[in-house]
Amino acid sequence: MSTVQEKVTTTLFGALDRAWTSVCWPLIGLLNLIFRPDPQTGGVSFWKVALWLGVNAAVLYAAATGLETKHLFWWLVAFLLVHILIIASSLRIMYEEKRVMEGSLAAEKMTFSALDVVNNVPILASSTAFYILGLAALIQTIENTGLAQILRQRPTLTSEYSEYLACVLNEIPIVTTVVSAWANLVNLSDNLSAQIVYNGWTGNSVRLIIVVTLSIIVVRALLLRLQQYTHQISMAHALENGTVSPDSVKKRLVRVPTTLNSRLMRSALTHPDTAVRRRALAAMARLEVPNFAREFLEKLGQHIERDLGLAHIRETLAAMNASARESMAGELSTVIEKQMLSIKDAIDMQTKLRLEELRAMLTRA
Repeated sequence: MSTVQEKVTTTLFGALDRAWTSVCWPLIGLLNLIFRPDPQTGGVSFWKVALWLGVNAAVLYAAATGLETKHLFWWLVAFLLVHILIIASSLRIMYEEKRVMEGSLAAEKMTFSALDVVNNVPILASSTAFYILGLAALIQTIENTGLAQILRQRPTLTSEYSEYLACVLNEIPIVTTVVSAWANLVNLSDNLSAQIVYNGWTGNSVRLIIVVTLSIIVVRALLLRLQQYTHQISMAHALENGTVSPDSVKKRLVRVPTTLNSRLMRSALTHPDTAVRRRALAAMARLEVPNFAREFLEKLGQHIERDLGLAHIRETLAAMNASARESMAGELSTVIEKQMLSIKDAIDMQTKLRLEELRAMLTRA
């Protein structure tokens, strides 16, 4: 009996996984094509993120200002579908990253890349906000155009859109308490939750959709992101204290996350303990942190452990093949020349010699 149950469970999980993948991959591919994230860090150009926010804000503004047209309904449906798929896609990637960190999945077996644009924090955060704001706009559009009555009663607030938004926020744990407290404190509502009444099967079906998508997909994605953040901080602590080796950490990472990178760089620059600074530098070199050499060289004047960091970069370049060093030459040569010009003190001659070694290695490439 247990064998049959296990087979059924495995089959259902496999079907769910394939369906989840099939739904996510077209949007992931399209957004990667549009945004072209950095292949090393997953970063997206600021102007592309700003343009993305502007376009989405324009759609929401058109809805929130009461533009009564049925065409807007379909625009909002597409708008919400895109953003919930971005959140679901990011959740899919984070789920696989979590399995890699736990050791239950090899990094090369991941279906998607951890550097896909849907996993970019600004994109994910904006999609979460736009989905919540868009739900309120959709309910408002449905009622204003006479397509259906979702709410039998809603609270009286400062604007029509804010009333619909309050109904959506009321379904999010903790947020509902904050919104209700605010409405009570400014004398807009004695009991905001009690003033929200959904209408029949239609209204309660919409409410169920709101609860399911917000609690299972949106909140789950945010909690998983928070969990990964705490894991990165704990990894940084372990590397700084020397209780774990960079090699063991590397096996559990799909990529070197921005949080871990920033924390290690900060420790390498400013930590008062010499041993911690050196361990942070060694960890960054061993973990093959993207752009480590460039970031270290750009902040060379701030580093106390200059010689050690330059030695790590030299070892890394020496281990590269000619083509890899050639690609690094284009990235580092300008920075090296700039730093060499800034060295005028005889005390820094050892640093200058190290930089000359690096320049010679890159020139030979």
